Amino acid sequence: MRNHWLVAKPIGADKKRTTANLSEALGAELTQQRTKHRWSQERLAEKLGYDISYIGQIERGEKSPTLHTLMNFAEVFELRLSALIRAAESRIEVPQK
Repeated sequence: MRNHWLVAKPIGADKKRTTANLSEALGAELTQQRTKHRWSQERLAEKLGYDISYIGQIERGEKSPTLHTLMNFAEVFELRLSALIRAAESRIEVPQK
């Protein structure tokens, strides 16, 4: 069994993960929200009823969560879904033309 006290280090404002990919942006925002709450991936998985490997895949941008799954994340983080999506969108780098 993993230890509940193992929590990822918070992402500092000066180290904000950015990307050109929405899945990765969502993953970065979900990671930041999780670490802000000082939860391990295991603890978050327990709260949501998801497998820990699925949490990791979403946070790394390897899986795209459904709208229902995003609603569950927003609820557990006590956020509006629109706020979660806006925060993720702010991580997307728009290519210069």
